[in-house]
Amino acid sequence: MRGLPAGWYTDAARGPLEREQVFLPSWQFVCHESDLPAVGTAARFDCAGRSAIVLRTSSGALNGFANACRHRGARIVDGDAHTGLAFCVDGRLRCPYHGWTYEETGALSSVPPEQSFDDFDHAGQALTRLHVERWRGLVFVALGEPARSLADQLDAAGADWPDAQAMRRLREPRLVPLQADWKMACEHLLDVAHLPVMRPGLKPRVFDAPVFKACGADVLRAGVAAVDTWIASWSARAYQRLLLDAGLPARAELLFLWPNTLLVAAPDGLGVAQVLPGPTGRCSLRHVRYGVPDSSRTMTLLRYVHERVMRRTREDDRRIVERTQQGIASIDPAATGPIARQEQGLRWFAGRYRSAVATQAPATTVRAPRARRSRKASPAVEA
Repeated sequence: MRGLPAGWYTDAARGPLEREQVFLPSWQFVCHESDLPAVGTAARFDCAGRSAIVLRTSSGALNGFANACRHRGARIVDGDAHTGLAFCVDGRLRCPYHGWTYEETGALSSVPPEQSFDDFDHAGQALTRLHVERWRGLVFVALGEPARSLADQLDAAGADWPDAQAMRRLREPRLVPLQADWKMACEHLLDVAHLPVMRPGLKPRVFDAPVFKACGADVLRAGVAAVDTWIASWSARAYQRLLLDAGLPARAELLFLWPNTLLVAAPDGLGVAQVLPGPTGRCSLRHVRYGVPDSSRTMTLLRYVHERVMRRTREDDRRIVERTQQGIASIDPAATGPIARQEQGLRWFAGRYRSAVATQAPATTVRAPRARRSRKASPAVEA
């Protein structure tokens, strides 16, 4: 099994294909249900050059729309710079450019009286609806037509997954820009061979290397135990002692949802790591953490030491991902590297990507291999 060709991490021609074949039909994590507690609360989510709004309606439902006015295409909702959250008075969406206003259903409700149009189809100017689904308290949106429902993808893999409905956001989301292709960042999330090399000795992590197993076409799952106490860092040892004192299992469960979302259910809460594509060779890593309301000393310390480890880990990850992107740009675009048998997550990702995009790539994406030279020397060589 070999990885993806080097040129696929640097070729701008793949961007439109990946948007259409990978990101538009996939489910993307937006927020937790508790982030939208009241009528009119909304969340903006941007991915692959598209912007979406998820709005809480008067019936308690969640409606999703393309975040663009049907008049001139202006973005309707900006939202908070960190969380993307906003509040729409009376559950209505008003374009800040020309004042078109939309109901919570997406229907156009009013246009300023000074604006008049010929043959105006009022009913045909509703906001573009998007698919929204909830799973265990988490809210997802599909920017295009999803191939399968979210429940079809996650229920079988996460049948015993902890219900996150009672959880609340522990801290504002972090968006870390990376000078690397989104595929490079996703593969790093699934890569386990680097752990004993990058982090020998005092391992700056609280859980051991995962062993991923495919659960259907779009999900990987792994269960991981805490790292060996004798070689763990101070923070990891403290984390394990706190778990023991609280009678909590020293174990975490991981789900990777194609193409770019990793969910980690740990004893102290739920972490979401989501890779958002940018221009060629650029992406962002979005981190969010949720947990049940618990202000006890033990849980406060658990979350503190876990975050202490994750800060160091995130910086290590950023450096190695960017270093790999810089290196891969220097080799033959058609070159591929072998993937070890133990790297089931990487093997799955490479195969899943090829099935979605590779066969539809432009002919210029990968350089054709050179023709094999005949053993008999050519006349030019003999001369």
